[in-house]
Amino acid sequence: MTMIKVTIEAEPGEMPALIEALAAHGAEFSLRSKARPAQRSEPVLNADVLDLLRTRAPAQQLDHFVSFVETEVREHGAVAELGTEKTSYVKLYVPGPRKVGAYCYVRPDRGYLDFRVPIDAADGCRFAYARDVRSDNSHPVRCPLTKADALPEAHRLADLAREIAQNA
Repeated sequence: MTMIKVTIEAEPGEMPALIEALAAHGAEFSLRSKARPAQRSEPVLNADVLDLLRTRAPAQQLDHFVSFVETEVREHGAVAELGTEKTSYVKLYVPGPRKVGAYCYVRPDRGYLDFRVPIDAADGCRFAYARDVRSDNSHPVRCPLTKADALPEAHRLADLAREIAQNA
């Protein structure tokens, strides 16, 4: 018996019919998948926000800031806008009508995030802390984003700040 080696490229949805056809003709075969990486249709962050993060964050912290802001935008629908103070920060808002200001100020130039949460939200945090600010300051909790380990805590604080802003 002669063996013929054939390479066939098929989409995942076409595989069941292909397998059935080969088996119906008594073919002996083995399958190997060559998964293609998912293609991103559009960048998550607008160019101005991404440019600010890239130019203001220290190189060793850049990935932390981009990851944090991208996750907030992609997974939670946050609106990311440039700040006004010489454009050195990014403000994150909940989508929809704005009843309150930004729920998070992203300061890559200074290495931290400030959250619109009650000051006691910092209790028990490993990285975040209560800022020594006046009682009427709307962003009293700061989370340095100097280590990747701080990201889960930053997202937990963002979840709380987002919920408070949505319910305002």
